[in-house]
Amino acid sequence: MSERNLFIRGAFILALAGMISKVLGSVYTIFLQNIIGDHGLGLYQMAYPIYSTLLLLSTAGFPIAVSKFVAEHIAIGDYRGAKNVFRVSAILLMVTGIVFFVLLFFGAPLFASFFGDEASAYAIRAIAPALLVVPVMSAIRGYFQGWQEMNPTAVSQVVEQIVRVATILVAATLLLPYGSEYAAAGAAFGAVTGAIASFLVLLWFIWKRREFFRHDARMQNRVKPKSTWEIVKQLCWYALPVSLGAMVVPLMNNVDVLTVVNLLKDNGYTQNEATEMFGLLSGRAFKLMMLPSTFATAIGAAVMPAISAGLALGNKRIVYNRIELAMRMTMLIALPASVGLALLAKPIDIMLFKDAEGARAITVISVATLVSSLQVTTSAILQGMGIVYLPVRNLLIGGSFKLFLNLALVPLWGIEGAAMSTVISYFVATLLNLWEVYRRTGVVLDMKLLLWRPMLSTFFMAVAAFSVVRQCLPYFMNVMPVERMAYVGTVLLAITAAGVVYGFSLLVTGSLTKEDIRSIPRIGPTIVRVFQWLKLI
Repeated sequence: MSERNLFIRGAFILALAGMISKVLGSVYTIFLQNIIGDHGLGLYQMAYPIYSTLLLLSTAGFPIAVSKFVAEHIAIGDYRGAKNVFRVSAILLMVTGIVFFVLLFFGAPLFASFFGDEASAYAIRAIAPALLVVPVMSAIRGYFQGWQEMNPTAVSQVVEQIVRVATILVAATLLLPYGSEYAAAGAAFGAVTGAIASFLVLLWFIWKRREFFRHDARMQNRVKPKSTWEIVKQLCWYALPVSLGAMVVPLMNNVDVLTVVNLLKDNGYTQNEATEMFGLLSGRAFKLMMLPSTFATAIGAAVMPAISAGLALGNKRIVYNRIELAMRMTMLIALPASVGLALLAKPIDIMLFKDAEGARAITVISVATLVSSLQVTTSAILQGMGIVYLPVRNLLIGGSFKLFLNLALVPLWGIEGAAMSTVISYFVATLLNLWEVYRRTGVVLDMKLLLWRPMLSTFFMAVAAFSVVRQCLPYFMNVMPVERMAYVGTVLLAITAAGVVYGFSLLVTGSLTKEDIRSIPRIGPTIVRVFQWLKLI
């Protein structure tokens, strides 16, 4: 398989797994909100940002760092060095997981008081044990990704989410009679059961691909191995800024957790009203915003080792091609997703959450879908090149904008103000990243292929979606016995029409090439033959 096809295959597998996980995440949020209400959902959402922050501090940089250094060692034939990177990272992550578990479990009451609702302490404690399992899993996933093996990460992610969602719904239902705080805690415990299931899947992959974890006649080491201390320093130097850089989403969420509820209460809202409004922002708007960015995360995970391997071999052509391909793939997904979410905000909100209370926040936050996806991809590009601190600096600048804009806009516009501050903060960080990529590489992107053609295809898609809503919603409102079902039918038809028109427009405008389609795992060559028979390409 060519380097290009290997890159696209890896990105496609991770994106598919990530999309399944995100869809399950969105589905469980809908049912969870219907079970425990916006107040219970708000308590549940208060636990996740602090857990995510500690998880990212302890793990986020390491799978990326492991995949980068493992890919570099493999590129030059240093297989023993690749294995040593995994061994050292697994031990480090086990230790950090234990430390952060103790901090979160015993500090739960303090965190809850900071967040403005002491009832969230139950959920915070329930989610803490996941920190004992997930960090070690991240080292295993990073090692496989360094080998360009994305299946272990993908399968384990899907299994983790399935078990997590099942636990969330069952536990929330069973514990609801005891109070919303206990139901939220039961839902939070889903992270623990999901992590255990995922870890068992990874152990199976280790057994299946055990040749990656041992040396035999086909894997002779050709490079003098580094000492354990050298590996520790190398991993920590790279993982720390990457870990901080990966905190953009929980950082934004924590700013909202610390400011939104308290600012709303200061402006006359009751505790329950403020918590419910926070549930609208975090449980509806942010969940929908992050669904398309799954593709950017997958692209970033695939482009990181590809760029690192190209640099290790001194092959600038591979580096430049991967940069352009990653940016183009991100734009092809994120641009129509952003526009589509803005157009369908109200129907989607009613379809998923029974009412349109969060529609305005969803409309505002939809712009962040595009800029946050570009931020993820450009950060991965810079990190793959070894430029690890600049993305962190850019995120800190964006986070500062988020904090100050929340203080200014939430009192004026409520949760819509918080959504607007998120959009601006992502835009600032993305712009700074784009400038650094250009300044450091000098790569000149084809704007016709990257921007103008996708914009034209997105325009046709938007017209199709708008037309379906305009024509079909009144009809469904008349024939459907339940109003919510009318919105369900409208949204499904609009998304289907938009997808068909967008795909056809990509082919007509040349935004999607024959090689792009052929690189899709398993089905790509067949799709090319069908399209050629239909004379579409």
